[in-house]
Amino acid sequence: MAQVQPAPPSDPAQPTAREVLDACVQNRADTLPNPFVDVPRNHWAYKAVLTMHYCGVYRQATPPSLIERLLNQQSPRSS
Repeated sequence: MAQVQPAPPSDPAQPTAREVLDACVQNRADTLPNPFVDVPRNHWAYKAVLTMHYCGVYRQATPPSLIERLLNQQSPRSS
């Protein structure tokens, strides 16, 4: 009888807006979850692909519009 293997998660863990913002500002988008099954961590374009996905196409500069959008996505904290 064949063993049943669990299916991989269809949706990788979603980073918070703050995590994305911090990673983009620090040029570390490669530390965020990889949403692409066809781009392994050891691929030569891995960091570039994740940077474009999370931060946009600006080279090592997080555009103010992205910062504003990410900050506005954060839910207000309850006291």
